[in-house]
Parts: sequence; structure tokens; C-alpha cells
Amino acid sequence: MLEGISAIAAFIGKSPNTVVSWILNDGLPATKTRQGRWLSHKGLILQWIYAGHQAEVRHRAGFAVEPETIDALAERMGVSAEEVRSMREAIYDSDHKEGKKYRKERS
Repeated sequence: MLEGISAIAAFIGKSPNTVVSWILNDGLPATKTRQGRWLSHKGLILQWIYAGHQAEVRHRAGFAVEPETIDALAERMGVSAEEVRSMREAIYDSDHKEGKKYRKERS
């Protein structure tokens, strides 16, 4: 459980102002208590980030991702690089079946 905008911002690595903006405008999952304090869960935030990254990957389908970028993203999100690669492959497989074209990952 993350309690307060500062804790959420520290977890995501963004400013408190950005976090509030994302909560109010972009659907970052958080609940405001009666006392005015924001609460969220790490798992919900990671799911929200993953969903956004999936949309971004689809949006930038023509751009290959450097392996170092995947490693850095995984480290920042506190998950294994293999998990990020697996998710990326699932997106690729899904979109490939729909006829979308991608460049191969750089080695």
C-alpha cells in the first residue's frame, strides 16, 4: 500500500504534480480518503503502467527496442527483464496475427 502522493510519486519516479495530474486526467489508480490523503497499491500502478506501455509499444510499432532499454525499464519497475520481454512478445504475437509489421529487436 502506498500512502500519500509523495509515496506514489517516489514509487513511480515522477513529481507529485505529475502524479496528481495522472490520477485526475489519465486514470492512475488511486483513492482519496475522507481525510484528503491519496492511497494506491503498487500492483495496480504496475498494471496501469504495463497497460500504458502496451499502448505505447503498439503506437510505436515501427521502432525496435534496445535490449538495454528493456533491462532499464524492468529495473525501474521492479520486475524481471524476462517478464517485460514476455509481455512484449505477447503483444508482438497478438499484433502479428492482426497483420501489423514490426522490425526485429536489435541485438
